[in-house]
Amino acid sequence: MITYSVESMDECLEDMRHLWLVHWEEIELDKDKIALEPDIDTFRQIEDVGGLHIVVARDEADQAVGYHVSLVRPHLHYRSSLTAYVDLYFIHPDHRRGRVGLNLFLYAEQTLRELGVQRIYTATALHKDMGRLLEFMGHREFERHYSKMIGD
Repeated sequence: MITYSVESMDECLEDMRHLWLVHWEEIELDKDKIALEPDIDTFRQIEDVGGLHIVVARDEADQAVGYHVSLVRPHLHYRSSLTAYVDLYFIHPDHRRGRVGLNLFLYAEQTLRELGVQRIYTATALHKDMGRLLEFMGHREFERHYSKMIGD
């Protein structure tokens, strides 16, 4: 049985750390050039001004098995529109069955709506494409993002 809850950094940070490396190993294409080094101080600053929304998925032993992290703020182009920018989402591979991922997204969407969020922006890595799930939930593709390594 997986449960979902909105948690503060203090409530979930230590429980989520074991997932970060698994997530990074699966998603990051430039591991040889960019080290995993989360900026916890900046996440805390964003949380302090009410701009961080963290949903944690926990198993029956209360262990974190997934997360959905959004930055919430008025859109820079439409300042009266509260917008969620999904920064991270992940379910540990051992728990990717049934509706665990879908339920994580649905719970995050519900709780973001309760905060007054009008629009959610969510990206997906092309090599781990979540587009079908996002479209199933009513998201629509509208833009492509590109990345280029320009430094050492």
